[in-house]
Amino acid sequence: MPFERILVAIDGSDASNHAFEKALELAVLTKAHLTALAIEGPLPAYAATIGEVEEVKREKDLFFNALAARARGEAERMGVDLEVSVRPGHPAELIPRFADAGGYDLIVLGHRGHFVRDHVLGSTADRVAEHAACPVMIVR
Repeated sequence: MPFERILVAIDGSDASNHAFEKALELAVLTKAHLTALAIEGPLPAYAATIGEVEEVKREKDLFFNALAARARGEAERMGVDLEVSVRPGHPAELIPRFADAGGYDLIVLGHRGHFVRDHVLGSTADRVAEHAACPVMIVR
């Protein structure tokens, strides 16, 4: 049975970009609905001023808006209708939960991304694969 709903995690890293390319190819081949999920980390907890927090928030918004625009542009060129969702949270927890809640039948993600803090406990990709209710494609 072909995939109908594909979720791809994006973070702007090379591995994530490669995973997004593969997800687009799969969406074209299977005519699947494709959603790109970008995950925002927390704002600094101990910023010296409100202005610092606002500046970090502005930078994050610019980064994620550019990431979403680039993904939409690539999808449009491939003839794929793309939904982009930006959510706060921890990738290894949020990705499987988002996929399950949305009824996705495949998760695609890069083997390495910007989520370095998971390195000691296992990679985000490994943890997503372990906890996801659907198949997970880890792109190298």
